[in-house]
Amino acid sequence: MSESVYESIVEHSNDGIFVAQDGEITYANQQLCELTGYKPGELDGMAKLDIVAPDDRELVKGYHFARMSNDSAPNQYEIELQTVDDGLVPVELSVSRVDYEGKPAAVSVCRDITDRQQYQHRLEEQRDNLKLLNQVVRHDIRNDLQIVVAYSEMLTGSVDADAEAYLQSIRESARNAVDLTATARDLADVMLQQHERGTIELARPLEQQIESIRTAHAAAVINVEGSIPSVTVYGNEMLDAVFRNLLQNAIQHNDTEIPEITVSVDHGDDTVEVAVADNGPGVPESQREEIFGKGEKGLESDGSGIGLYLVYTLVDSYGGSVWVEDNDPEGAVFVVELPVADGDDTD
Repeated sequence: MSESVYESIVEHSNDGIFVAQDGEITYANQQLCELTGYKPGELDGMAKLDIVAPDDRELVKGYHFARMSNDSAPNQYEIELQTVDDGLVPVELSVSRVDYEGKPAAVSVCRDITDRQQYQHRLEEQRDNLKLLNQVVRHDIRNDLQIVVAYSEMLTGSVDADAEAYLQSIRESARNAVDLTATARDLADVMLQQHERGTIELARPLEQQIESIRTAHAAAVINVEGSIPSVTVYGNEMLDAVFRNLLQNAIQHNDTEIPEITVSVDHGDDTVEVAVADNGPGVPESQREEIFGKGEKGLESDGSGIGLYLVYTLVDSYGGSVWVEDNDPEGAVFVVELPVADGDDTD
C-alpha cells in the first residue's frame, strides 16, 4: 500500500489523529482540526499539551515520559481536549510510540466520546431515579399496605355478613399488593445489579419460601414430593425471589376452590430441577414463551406478570433455564433448572 493511500486513510478518519515529536505537533488530520476548532496548518508546531485540557496535562505528560522511557503506561485513556475558544471536548486517547526519521515520536488517536458520556450520564440519572423508586416501594408503599391488612383483620367479626365479604376482598387485594411490592423491589435490585452470581445452598431458600407461602395462604395445599437434597447451586440470595414468585403464581392464578401445589426436586449430575406443579387452568402452548416476558406481549400476557419476568431474569443470570409444561391431569408445571456449583458432589 502506497504512502499516499495511508495519508488518505488518516486524513479521512472519523477520529482526530496527530503525530508529535519532542512535545510538538508535526502533523494533525482534518478531524482533529474540527474537534479543536483550529484551521488546517494552525496546529503544526504547537506544543501538544496546548490542546490538552489544563486538568489533564500532568497526566498526559507523565504517561508520555513513561512511554518514551519504555516504562509501563496505558495505551488508551480518557482526557479532554481544549478547543481554540477554550471549550472542552471529551476524547478517548490512544497513543502508540513509533520511530520517525530516526527519532521517537508518538501517534495519538482522539475519539470523540461526547455522546458516550451523555449516554452514561443519562444512565446514572435513571439509576438514581430507580434507587429512589425502589426505596419508596420498599418502605412507604409496603408499610401503608401492611397497615391496611392489619386494620382489615382487626375488623373481622365486627361487621355484618355483606360487609365481611367486602372486607375479605380488601384483605386479599392488599396482600397481593404487598407481594407485588416485594417483587418490584427484587426486580429493581436486579436492574441495579446489586447482586452478583455466587453459590448458595438450594434447600434453605426453597424450604423458607414454601413455609412462608403456606402461612400466607392457609387455604392452599402445598406438598413436597420426596426430599429436598442438600446441594449447592449457582445463584445468590435472590434465589428466594425465584421460588416465592413461582409459588405465588401457582396460587394467585389458580381458579380452583382449593389450590393444590406440589414441589419436587430432581438432582442430576450437573443440574438441579425444581418443579412447581399446580391444579390451575394451565398455560396454553402459544403463551409459554411470552409468559416470561420474551414474546410480543411480554408482561401483558394473560396470567403473567413481573413475577415471572423476574424469575426468568434471575435464573438466566445464574446460567440456568426456566420453562412451563402441562401437568397431569390438569394445571401447569413450572420448572427451574439450575447448574450445580463446581465441587459439589452431594446427593
